Parts: sequence; structure tokens; C-alpha cells
Amino acid sequence: MSMDSDDDPPNSRPLEAPPLDTRSEPVLRVLRETFGLEAFRGRQAEAIDAVLAGRDVLLTMPTGAGKSLVYQLPALLVEGITLVVSPLIALMKDQVDGLRRRGIRATYVNSSISGRERAKRLDAARRGEIDLLFITPERFRQPDFSAALPELRITRLAVDEAHCISQWGHDFRPDYSRLGLYRKQLGGVPAIALTATATPEVADDIAERLELRDPLILRTGIERANLFMAVTEVNSDEEKIDVILERILEIGGPGIVYSALIKDLELMHTELLRRGVQTLVYHGKLSAEERREMQERFMASDRHVVLATNAFGMGVDKADIRFVLHAQIPRTLEAWTQEVGRAGRDGKPSWCELIYFPEDIAIQNTFVRWANPTLEYVVMVYETMAAWGERLAIKDEDDLRKELLVKERRDNRIGIALKWLEVLGVTRGSFETHDLEIARALDPAELPEFLGSGEKLDDDLRALLAMVEFAKADERPRREILAEHFGLPFTAEEAFGCDNTEDAAAWRAEHMEPRAVRTAETSGSGDDQRTSSEDDERGVQPFQRGDWVKVDDRHLGQVVKVEGTGRALRLTIESIGDFRRRTVDPRRKRVVKIEGTT
Repeated sequence: MSMDSDDDPPNSRPLEAPPLDTRSEPVLRVLRETFGLEAFRGRQAEAIDAVLAGRDVLLTMPTGAGKSLVYQLPALLVEGITLVVSPLIALMKDQVDGLRRRGIRATYVNSSISGRERAKRLDAARRGEIDLLFITPERFRQPDFSAALPELRITRLAVDEAHCISQWGHDFRPDYSRLGLYRKQLGGVPAIALTATATPEVADDIAERLELRDPLILRTGIERANLFMAVTEVNSDEEKIDVILERILEIGGPGIVYSALIKDLELMHTELLRRGVQTLVYHGKLSAEERREMQERFMASDRHVVLATNAFGMGVDKADIRFVLHAQIPRTLEAWTQEVGRAGRDGKPSWCELIYFPEDIAIQNTFVRWANPTLEYVVMVYETMAAWGERLAIKDEDDLRKELLVKERRDNRIGIALKWLEVLGVTRGSFETHDLEIARALDPAELPEFLGSGEKLDDDLRALLAMVEFAKADERPRREILAEHFGLPFTAEEAFGCDNTEDAAAWRAEHMEPRAVRTAETSGSGDDQRTSSEDDERGVQPFQRGDWVKVDDRHLGQVVKVEGTGRALRLTIESIGDFRRRTVDPRRKRVVKIEGTT
């Protein structure tokens, strides 16, 4: 996205009408004309008043409840740049594109664009042509950005997903933990920390690490009244599939089914397809093209179901998601709350359910241990690379795994150790870009204390236990359990909307419309078969992994890989006749998709 593209918003200047508050006409006009809203929701007005007054703010608010407005609206009313720290590069383009469609002067600077384009956007920011600048926290360590900082008129810092700052947060990021230092480099500008999930301990840690001064702390409820929460315990993987299939058929509209393991997603996809239900699949082993296609198809549809790892959903601003199912227990109550919060953003009744199989606890227990390297482990990673000397230039992360006898790729201890060495400036470059080098010696005393104490590992295991207790609770209102965990008040009037307070099946029957499905008898009929050329005309990606297809009206097989788009589209198809895999060009051979229900 070039800063001088034809569809750039007008180069309007921010309004100047201090002092401002949410009752003043300039603020209400921007709310109506730019954001299309007639009134503030919840405690938005209180938070925005504090931001306009130049106060530090710590805000916890449910996913989809409008946290972003708290920094976006003031950015249009007060001079200077609001610097927004966001966790994922993948989110930024969607966020910025949405703002620019509203005529808001926003852009991002990250590694997904060329150095020339980054320089161009920073130049626009220097000239005062940008109101909202999005970056990841890692950008502070890049020379081009740090060199530009003194010339940028940054007057506010907004930290999205602020729980990443805290070592007790469920998604701790080393670079996030240094934002207090980076804030000093900005001259101690007012800061806005926002998250959907923070216990009192995490909130205190955020305030301390970000060095918030007399902040306004607003901690609202962490779930919405239109969400029904339930847990169903099963005794086998087969029973789990039965329950998921039943829910998909009972609840029409878009839905997400989360699973921790990619292999389980693939097996679930195949089994549901065998039973006549077609789903989308989203996980890290798909190509970037396939992931983008899955997300676009889900966003454009009013009925698709996507099977996904927890990487799916961040930044997916889809209001009509009718259900979120967890096929495996999440690691924390924070993760559960954040993920179910993606349902029902349109305010309509929506279903949120954990399919609880006790054996799945072992999976998350292992993941917790793989996410917590000890201090000795980090030092061992450093010493291994240092011992390689000049050979480090020809090594990769797999070599490091072999050296340290790491057999399981999901073991993330090496990745976390490498991140700490990078953040501390002990290493430069990366294995991915083939320029990793040791920049200086490591002093183990530089590493955070919790790596050596095991305190974080113990806390993470306690968080998993809290999730298990939530799953096993069969009497207490689930909202009460969540309120207690997050240190929020709870009243008897809030004891509703869960399987421990009312009949779950009756609630589904009353509030959910069944899914309209095509039966197995109609599946494969002429109406259910489409060729790639027909889909090309409709402007959609015609195939995905797991699709059953006929090639040249003779060979039946299943798509196991999709590469490229348009004229470059290639399919790897596993034949049902001899189980051989062949690469097929759909423009040279007639490939017809045989659909079940979608």
C-alpha cells in the first residue's frame, strides 16, 4: 500500500478544539461521520475522556466490545501520531485497510513491505501526514525505525493485546516486556494499554512494566451476555467427533472449531467430510496462499465452518460467527475467553462449547513445559551456537534441534531461547535469513529471573489447572468462575447463559436455527459439482485440502496439497485407486469437485 496511491484518504489535518471530551460536538461528529456510530458503548466514553485529557489508561474489555475506538478516535482529534503496538504482522494490513476505508490517515511499518516502502511511509509520518502508525514491538530494535523516532511527532502510545507485556500473561512476548524502556525513548508520552484478558496480577504487572503514571484503570466484564457457555465431557475421540458433527448440524451460520494439534484438525476434516459435512481448514502447515484463501472464504460466507488452530481468529472481524467449539481444552481461561469472544459480535445469541476429553490435558501439559525453557537451557542454546564459530553461517534451526536432541518440532524452547538472545542483543540476524551471528557474549545474569526460578512454569501449570476446574465444574455458574478468576464483581443477576444454570439443549432449540444441509443422496449431483473454470469465473479459489475430486471423469481422488492461484494453480491429488500422488494442472485436465454439505 503506497502512501500516494489513488485511493489514499484525503490529507486532512486533525481537528483542534481543546479541551475536548465525549460530550463535545467535535468528538460526537467524528464518532458519527467517521466511525458511523451514534453513541458510545459500555465505558468507552470514560476511557476516551481520559485519553483526551492526556492520562495513562489501562483498559480490559471483552473481545469485540470496541477497545480500538479508545485510541483511534482521539488520534483524529489531537495533534501528533498515535503509535500503535500490535502483536502480529498479519493483523496490521486488515486493521489499516479498514481505517483507511473510513478516510483515516493510518499506515503500518513492518517486515512485510520493502525497505523502500518503509522509508516512504516513515517520511510521510515525518511530514505529519499520518495519525495512526502501527508496528510490532520488535520494530523498535530495527535501525531504520530507531533512527527515525526522534523526527516523528509521537504524542501517544497504544499497546494492543497488552497482556503480552506481563510474564504472567497467557501470551508473554519478550519484546513486549521492554515497552517501558521504549516508552522512555518516546519521551514518556501518555500510554493506553488494552486487552480482553487480564487478571489483577497481570494488570498490576502491565502497569508496572509500562510505567503507567496514575492511570485510569477500567476493568469491565470479560464476556458478553449473548454468549451461552457449555462443556460436554466425552470418553473418546470418536465421541468428540459425534458431538462436533451434531453441533454443526444444529447451529446454522459460520462457526469455528479450535484444536491444538494440526493432525487432529486434518483427521477431523476427513471424518466430517466422510459424514457429508465439508469444512475449511486453517493451520500453520498450509501455504500462505491456502491460509489467505481459507480466511477469505470464511469471511465472505454466511455458513462456512473452519477447523483451526488458535492462530485463526486474531484480527478476524466477522460479526455473525454463531458458534465457537473447542475440540481440545485450551491452556488457560484467558485463551478460552479470548477465543469464545469471537462469537456473536453482532449481539445475537451464539454458542460456545468445550468438548472436554480428559486425556487432552496431557497435550496442554506438554505444551506448557515446551513453552518454558530454563535459564540453563537458554545458556546451552547460546553455548552451542558460539561453539559452532564460523560454521554458524551454514547452520539452521534443525541443526540446533539435532545438537540439543530435540525430537519434537512443537517443542518451542529453542525458539523462545533464540528470541531472548535476539532481544538482549546477543545475536543478530536469523536462521531464516541465513545471516545469524553472535554479536557479543552472553552474561546469564542478563536473563530474566523467572527463567531460573521455575516460577513461571509453576504459574502456567496452575493456569492449566484453573481451566480444568472450569471444565469439570457442574454446579457453579460459569460466569461466576470467570469473574472470580479475573477479579471482577459478580451478582446473582449474572447467573445465566451456561449449562450449569439452564438446559443447554433447550437453549439451542430456542435460539439457534438448524443448518440447511444437502443430503448424501444429492451430494455429487450435477448441482453439487463445479469445475475449476467455473470457480475462476466467480473469482474464488476452487479447491482446498481434503476436497474429493474427479479427474477427466475417470479418476477419483482427494486433494492433499494446493499451490499457486489462477493460471499457476497446481493440485496434488491422491488417487483412491492406487494411493499414488500426482500433480495436476486444472487447466490441462478436467477436475471436478464433488461436494458434500458446505
